Amino acid sequence: MELTYPINLSGFEDDATSGDVLTRYGEYLGTWAFVTDEDNETGVFHFTVDDTNEPMFSEGVGVLSSGMLTGMAMSKLCSSIRDWHEDPT
Repeated sequence: MELTYPINLSGFEDDATSGDVLTRYGEYLGTWAFVTDEDNETGVFHFTVDDTNEPMFSEGVGVLSSGMLTGMAMSKLCSSIRDWHEDPT
């Protein structure tokens, strides 16, 4: 996997529903997961830091049929992770 972005969700490009979160330099930060409701109409991206059980950041997708909304939620999640990683205080 080419690590193109400052924050990369491994497996997302292959339609995985979870995977590792890596920086462009290959630093492992934790895991991501995408969970949908039982009707598969909405979903939530979660980022969980390594060695914890609860998500640190989450971003909802109100309409799964909209690829744009999914992309925006993923972008917001990655931005939150990047801000946290660059200034963890």
